[in-house]
Amino acid sequence: MSVKIENTPSPSVLMNSMRSIGYTFKTALADIIDNSISAKAKNVYINVPINDSELFISVLDDGNGMTRNELFNAMKYGSDREYGLSDLGRFGLGLKSASLSQCRLLTVLSKNENVISGFQWDLDLVIKDKKWDCIELDEMEIAEIPTVDALMELPMGTLVVWQNFDIAYKKSNGRIREYLSDEMADAEKHLRLVFHRFLSNRFKPLKIYVNNDLLEPLDPFLEDHPKTDSKKVSEITFDGETIKVQPFILPHMTDLSDKDIDKLGGIDALRNDQGFYIYRNDRLIIYGKWFRLSSANVSAELLKYGRIKVDIPNSLDEIWDIDIKKQNATIPRQILNYLKKAVSDVCSRSKEKTTKRVRLTLERDDNKIWNKSLDKNQKERFFVNKESEFIRHFLDEFDDNNKRKILNFIDTISATLPLDDIYNAVCNKNNATNIEEEQFEAIVLEGVSQFRMIKNIIQKSDEEVMSLLTRYEPFNDEAIADKIRRIVINENA
Repeated sequence: MSVKIENTPSPSVLMNSMRSIGYTFKTALADIIDNSISAKAKNVYINVPINDSELFISVLDDGNGMTRNELFNAMKYGSDREYGLSDLGRFGLGLKSASLSQCRLLTVLSKNENVISGFQWDLDLVIKDKKWDCIELDEMEIAEIPTVDALMELPMGTLVVWQNFDIAYKKSNGRIREYLSDEMADAEKHLRLVFHRFLSNRFKPLKIYVNNDLLEPLDPFLEDHPKTDSKKVSEITFDGETIKVQPFILPHMTDLSDKDIDKLGGIDALRNDQGFYIYRNDRLIIYGKWFRLSSANVSAELLKYGRIKVDIPNSLDEIWDIDIKKQNATIPRQILNYLKKAVSDVCSRSKEKTTKRVRLTLERDDNKIWNKSLDKNQKERFFVNKESEFIRHFLDEFDDNNKRKILNFIDTISATLPLDDIYNAVCNKNNATNIEEEQFEAIVLEGVSQFRMIKNIIQKSDEEVMSLLTRYEPFNDEAIADKIRRIVINENA
């Protein structure tokens, strides 16, 4: 006859193993804030060290506090509780696993009905005693916990404190404060994005402060931008639950202001954060992935304007294989084909937006100085158009021998165009679009010279000659044309 024998896992081995499941600093911090949101907090206050004498990180919220028994249960690995439809947690592991992935000493205090309870997990003690001993703090010990004064001032709330940063010590060669400061800078963007719906909620806004600085929400879709292209929300019904899908195409980079770039999370986000944005209960779970649904033959640069918003209920967590860290998921096979169509449409429209701003066509335009064509491998190449109006009028002042030298020189300039540097400058919005003063004056002087030459040839009025001259580059610029016109008028006065 079979016998039941309790087989309790080794606490030191299990707790150490759980530290290595893949949390990063920013995802661990986001997991703590999930609990604050589930507790209906309106404000979350994150404190990071500003000097080497106070090496701790604390997260304080003004949400529903816990009683002593509720807090003790919350500190249990695999805490025993019912999760509602609006809860962001699911496994009962996030608070402990996320925290101890970053530190060796976790303290949680909670205030309920003017009573503050406190418990600690001390990893060193667990390893030493090999027991699941969670430490309950007395009043004097609670009073010594960093930032406890702020909790005391609240009618209710919860305080989470991380201390003893062994991983940070190893990664920074002992420079823990600098390490935590750098990690927090990266985490701020993550929090602004992951919780952007909560931060921007006009009716029940959540406020997150980092050392008293309020975090502003990001907007990965720039939904208020007049040139954002969005489609209607589509709904997929699965097992009686509804999944909502909405594609977006961001405005072209040239239509984005510095403020728009900041709302996206920086210029790198434009290219790196393309793809699906999967939300569960308004919390962004996964973003910036195409889940291999986009074409492998298409450059990421051509898809950078594409975003697909997907809202799922937490009742479908299992079919999406969402992990404890809320960092990974798998698209269910049942809805794969539907999403493939959405991806195909977004990719097509993003490619169109990326390429339609290219002003040069494969058909030569002699009003332009630069043209493009296809080489023998069907790749685009750019070259100075020697048949442009500007260059032809310029060459008319030289004899045949000098013309040949100049044309050879132009071919050399075309062949040495620094495409990689130009590409990097455009992608980083580090390219100058204004003509410098010296260049402006040089173009104006050349324009005046070509004006005189054309007038001598065609014997037309000044306005007719100006109309002809300003038809082609670079004299079709309004400021340059006005300056040439003023010089011509003064010469004839």
